[in-house]
Amino acid sequence: MSPHQQAARRHRMWFGSYKRSGELKKVQVWCFVKDGNLEFLTPADSFKVSRIRRNPSVVCYLGSESGPQVRGRAEVLSDANEIWRGYRAYWKTHPVLMLILARTIRKKIERGKQVMIRVLPAEPNPLAGMSDPQL
Repeated sequence: MSPHQQAARRHRMWFGSYKRSGELKKVQVWCFVKDGNLEFLTPADSFKVSRIRRNPSVVCYLGSESGPQVRGRAEVLSDANEIWRGYRAYWKTHPVLMLILARTIRKKIERGKQVMIRVLPAEPNPLAGMSDPQL
């Protein structure tokens, strides 16, 4: 297993998107891997979403703020089935924290105020063929 794949199994990353000024803004998020793509949930009105819509180029640091780097292109998904799949993935990857946060996240999904971010890594994709957790 590659260092990228090992770090991705920690199910957290520092997601970097670009401000208008060109500055890279990094924030910690829970993440999971589906078909070699990094995914996570976020509120639809978050700055991450605004920055991605303006500039889809992103940099992800897997496992820690200085972890293995993955550059790619992000897309914002609003499909309810995809978002609910992400919600189930969070239960598998962060069960204790979901005991506290699940209700809030679920309400945002039900109100259409939650989206999924999918990062398509640049080639060669260090996460190719990986899906974790299995759903």
